[in-house]
Amino acid sequence: MRYKLSVILPSIRVGNLMYFYTKLKESTSYPLELIVVGPYDPPQELLQNKEVSYIKDHGCPSRCQQIALTHATGEYVTWGADDGCFLKDKLTEAIDFLESNKTSYKDIVTCKYTEGTGNNISERMYQDAYYKLSPENRVLAKFIPSDYWLINVGIIDTKYAKELGGWDAQFEVTAISHMDFAVRAQRNGSNVFMLPKPIFCCTHLFETTGDHAPIHHSQIGHDEPLFRQVYNSPESVGRIKIDLNNWQRSPSVWRRRFHNEI
Repeated sequence: MRYKLSVILPSIRVGNLMYFYTKLKESTSYPLELIVVGPYDPPQELLQNKEVSYIKDHGCPSRCQQIALTHATGEYVTWGADDGCFLKDKLTEAIDFLESNKTSYKDIVTCKYTEGTGNNISERMYQDAYYKLSPENRVLAKFIPSDYWLINVGIIDTKYAKELGGWDAQFEVTAISHMDFAVRAQRNGSNVFMLPKPIFCCTHLFETTGDHAPIHHSQIGHDEPLFRQVYNSPESVGRIKIDLNNWQRSPSVWRRRFHNEI
């Protein structure tokens, strides 16, 4: 079967997966595949669906995400988080928006999202300016144009994502690997179109404890300093395409989370 969309999901919260899948199916009627990568087996109820596949891996989230990309077969690719969900009909809207606006296979739709619930959601997340790689919003780096878009949630031609090498798993968490991908894509001439309204909502905030703690500490303590090191160098201007199999150089066990399990 030819899928319109591949949906990538690095996951540890297997109890959330049926809800994620249900909401995913409500978000689009286009044929899709869901590729789950993580250390814990999803429920059999989920795996009974022929469009769902699972790959076991104990690596960091960026490694898991990248592994999934190498298996993606859909025309387009998007990705999510297992503490959130896609909103009703919004994936269809995002795909149609891209197809109405693109002039090249390199063009991308970037989408708004929210974190938290109710009054905890920042109003900034509804504003276009939040999704710019400007110094006041993001990790300060000398050699990144301030008008570049973030692509933390998006719709991208799958072949193009692979052509760029996908996400760099030297960054442990997906937020910073998405930022790196966004820079490389726009350096390569991709036009980025912003969908006006959010398509995805996450329940977490920036917890420093619990199951989100390894994400928080990896981003602050490892990925952001590494990102600054890469993009404060003039050599980063030529950084565009990377090895699609870069995940193989990332540790097979992410010790920040799984130090007691393997």
